[in-house]
Parts: sequence; C-alpha cells; structure tokens
Amino acid sequence: MIQYNVCLNNGIEAFGIDQKTITANEVLLTCDEQALAREINHENPLIPEQVAKAVLDNFCKAAAQLMSMGFAIQLKNGNDVALRIHPDVHVKGGNINLARAQELNPEVTELTLENAGDLVNRAGVALRAKAECAPKFSELLLSMGAAVQRKGVVERAKVMRSEGDGNSGGSDPGQGGGGLPGGGGTEPEEP
Repeated sequence: MIQYNVCLNNGIEAFGIDQKTITANEVLLTCDEQALAREINHENPLIPEQVAKAVLDNFCKAAAQLMSMGFAIQLKNGNDVALRIHPDVHVKGGNINLARAQELNPEVTELTLENAGDLVNRAGVALRAKAECAPKFSELLLSMGAAVQRKGVVERAKVMRSEGDGNSGGSDPGQGGGGLPGGGGTEPEEP
C-alpha cells in the first residue's frame, strides 16, 4: 500500500504563490540494494541474491562511466523502456532571452544563430545526471496492483525565498524517510 498525505500549502514566495493550495504527496519508505537484490532473486531464482547485490552495488559507477562517454542508459521491462538515465546539459542560470543576452553582451540586439554559441559560452553550461521514468514504468507499477491510502492531512508553512539565489531550496517535506521492506525498516517521517 502506498501512503500519501494531503497537504495544505500556504504558498511559495519564490514562485509568487501567495494563495493556499492543496496537494497530495507520497509518504515513502526507502529500500537498499539488499532488498532490491532479494526481489530480483524472487523474480529469477537463477540469479543469486549476492550476484544481484554485486551488480546493483556497481550500477551507478558503471552507468556514470558510460554517461561520461555520451551514452544514455535505458532500463527495460521486456521490450519497453521503463527508465532512462542520461547526462543533462543546460545553460547556467536558465535559458537566454534577449534581456539576458544583453546582460551577457551589451552589443547584442537580437538572438541569432551567429551569436547563440558565444552567448552560451559567456553564460556557461551545467551538467547533471538525470533519470526519467517512461509511461510504461507507470503502467508496470499499476499492473502490480499498487493502491494508495491516505495517511493524514498536514499543513505546510509558507516557503520563503532563500537568501542569495532566489530558489526556495530544500527537498519536498512530503517525502518519506528510510526503511527496508520486509523488516529492519523505519516508519515514514512526518513532514
């Protein structure tokens, strides 16, 4: 059973949201590689739990190595892509419009193919790892009989703008804490 909280949110200053909103956010436990290795072994008993765990222990480093060479990693369920992990490149500070272009180079009067590369060089680019679930993964989750149950109703204080960068920062307080399925876990954290 997937639990969720109904959240009464009192606004987000950084996004200019002053009115109250109501959202639903999952309250999750977290499993480790050992728990996932056990499930892999249940799905295919020919894969020993220890081997599955060794693969999972090395997965992130192996994926990062391939991503550093320009590859995207696609994890499939049968022939369907369920999860795609890839390097993501974007302009530092966000997209460049004409106003930002003029901050970067006061001589710019319009955005063109000729000045686009120089403007991006001036702004810089950022690289991060990104994971995206394909719709087929949601279909797989639903096919497992996943159900939801409300855990509670909580109120969240207004999120104020952080000093310095204009972002509210932090993680979603509606997200759950740690724990392992099948024992050894902890109760989800209250937001």
